Amino acid sequence: MSSTIETTFAEQDEDVNSEIVVRPPNLQDVEGLASLFSEMQRHYQRPVPYAQALAAARIACQPPVAAFDPRVLLATLDGVVVGSIVMNVSFPAYELTQSLYIRDLYVAASARRAGVGRMLVNAAARYTYANGFSALDWTTDAENVGARAMYESCGARLLSRIYYRLAREDMVA
Repeated sequence: MSSTIETTFAEQDEDVNSEIVVRPPNLQDVEGLASLFSEMQRHYQRPVPYAQALAAARIACQPPVAAFDPRVLLATLDGVVVGSIVMNVSFPAYELTQSLYIRDLYVAASARRAGVGRMLVNAAARYTYANGFSALDWTTDAENVGARAMYESCGARLLSRIYYRLAREDMVA
């Protein structure tokens, strides 16, 4: 499977001479992605030790080798990691195919409203179909109106599904 999807976008703000690039990560991105993962966990009020974010970033920066390895794209702004999208392979999907499921999409607070999220979703869609996956699926909180509007602006359609989770704390009770 190819993992060479790269999208470049030059900001339209003439006062800002910067560029957003969406691409697969490499081992040089581990520290930047670990910082982003740390910010993400704080944002979701689930902070983790930096060593845990670093371990997750090392996994995310490895190119996929096996069929079910995660697929990751990141966004950089002037060389700094400002967004990531982590996709897991799902099977079986439509007609017993493999699809990708966005497990997490996060954009740093400093880069929000600059089109980074939309660029990540669009690059993920191109990656999905260029690599023979049948669909790209994901969920978001029903109350997250901003994310829902952004996803719909990418051409995504809302499916009528109910999403369940059985977490460890649910099983302990």
